[in-house]
Amino acid sequence: MVAAMLSGLLAAAPALTARGQDDEANRPRGFRGVITGLKVVEDSPEQEITSLAETTRRDGLSLKRMAEEAMHYLIHNPLADHNYECRFDIDLLKFPPSMGPGTRDPYITFGDTEARMSLAFQDLREMTGNREGREVEDSLRRRVLGYIRDDGLAWLPPYALTCDLSDHRPCASNWTTDKAISMLIGSYLRDGNPADLARARKLILGLRSLARWDGGRAYYPGGMGGWREGKWLFTGCSDLYPCILDAIAGYLEAAPDKEILEFARAFAEGMMAGLQENLGANRIREDGSFGGANSHLHMRAVLGVARLGALTKNRRYLEWARKVYDWLMTQGTDWGWFPESPGTANSETCATGDMVALAACLAGAGYTGYRDDVERFIRNYCREAQFVPTPEYEVLYRSKHPGASESAEGIRQARDFKGGFVARLTPNSLTMGDHLSMMGCCPPEAMRALAVAWRNVVTETADGVFINLGFDRDAAQARVVSFAPSSGRLTAVAGKAATFYLRPPSWAARDRVNAFRGRAKVEPVWKGEYVMFRKVEPGQELTITWPLIRFTQTVSVGGGKYTYEWLGNTVIGVDPPGKGLPLFTPSTR
Repeated sequence: MVAAMLSGLLAAAPALTARGQDDEANRPRGFRGVITGLKVVEDSPEQEITSLAETTRRDGLSLKRMAEEAMHYLIHNPLADHNYECRFDIDLLKFPPSMGPGTRDPYITFGDTEARMSLAFQDLREMTGNREGREVEDSLRRRVLGYIRDDGLAWLPPYALTCDLSDHRPCASNWTTDKAISMLIGSYLRDGNPADLARARKLILGLRSLARWDGGRAYYPGGMGGWREGKWLFTGCSDLYPCILDAIAGYLEAAPDKEILEFARAFAEGMMAGLQENLGANRIREDGSFGGANSHLHMRAVLGVARLGALTKNRRYLEWARKVYDWLMTQGTDWGWFPESPGTANSETCATGDMVALAACLAGAGYTGYRDDVERFIRNYCREAQFVPTPEYEVLYRSKHPGASESAEGIRQARDFKGGFVARLTPNSLTMGDHLSMMGCCPPEAMRALAVAWRNVVTETADGVFINLGFDRDAAQARVVSFAPSSGRLTAVAGKAATFYLRPPSWAARDRVNAFRGRAKVEPVWKGEYVMFRKVEPGQELTITWPLIRFTQTVSVGGGKYTYEWLGNTVIGVDPPGKGLPLFTPSTR
């Protein structure tokens, strides 16, 4: 286990006190709360380093391996004997953990969970090349596209998302229409079929047909609610911002389109101006804060504005989105835990997925310091939340279901959900009392976060090739090898002739970052937050190293006070420890 390995490393490493320990000048950048015990546990080498071929590297986090494990969940969640309906209501400490064959799951599976899972299939296939489960993926796609009518809108009963169980007559859902657009764009980018692009455009025009206009600004009076017979259904999600801009920005990234861009800008302007009158406590305030319900649905709407801002280089859009992002950071943790709704004591993994995507978007638009957030949220929250039926889980399950046959059957069913992601965490535990929730919306959003991080490890612009994150990846431009969490080293093997840029963590002291070509040390040349290597030839190894730090961070979050122990960007312990299935223990790392 990684935690056990880290314990050995820390015991053996020289406990060098950082210069000016605990003073504000040496406070690790990007961390809030009270920082104490700052130490250097591994200093940066001064002369030569070993090549990759000569180096024994301790096993760290693999995005690809996490994606491969997540494929198991995607394939096993839908029920084939119910036309591949997805299971949403999953509690891995209950018996049975979820409804099985012969039963039906709640309303929110329709048009929501199945759409998210269809998108996750696209992401994970890109990451892994795994071709298993094609029948499941194709069935989910057919289900989602089957809701689309000639008007370009997805039509479902209101209970599909608005939770109004009294009304079964179909209504237009901008939420499901948005997901269908993203699905079509994903398949267009993969297969190049112009029919997918044309159909996505038709759906965007369908969304435009619902808008109310105020000069050059557009909005939905009924927010995320349903629409039918020329009227908005003011139930359920109608007092939340619509989340249509994320998909529309994805379309515009794939296909410049003046008419669609005009609508996207108008909707962003209407959203930022708060033209939707019924928002109430959900309204985003001038300082970026919001109340009301559901951090995830707020941040998915904000993400769309940010993506449009990045695409059009509109700094006002980006600054507005950044303000909301920064405010939610004050309500959560630096390792990716955010309250399901402001003030709640549990997270929602969907919100973490949005924050990963938003941090990556802001970083790509020039706010490069947010890349550390991407790495920390994946390395800590997503890794901890990925479900594995460990011996500790099985012991806990049996303690709650002492009957031998019941406990054996419950654990057997839970294994279908291996590789999925727990939905609601406390700041120190996977479990919330007697619950281990895996509501179906959350696992696909964590998978989306994995794909966002994976795509952002290596990026390329006209300036050269950028190595942005400390994760392994084999890309055409470079093979990237990270030595985290046990060492402050990042190596890239060039796949092409280009200028390369390698980024250390933002907290690494610049005067202690070293650069190497092959094994030989060279003088670091800084370009912003990156070390630049000019005139790199294919096959050349480029390395940066930095002092690995260890410290504790105390924050108040979720109604309690918690002290996290960090090794670089990895959390290795928390006090007080959690109950049930605690986080950041040897069994979880």
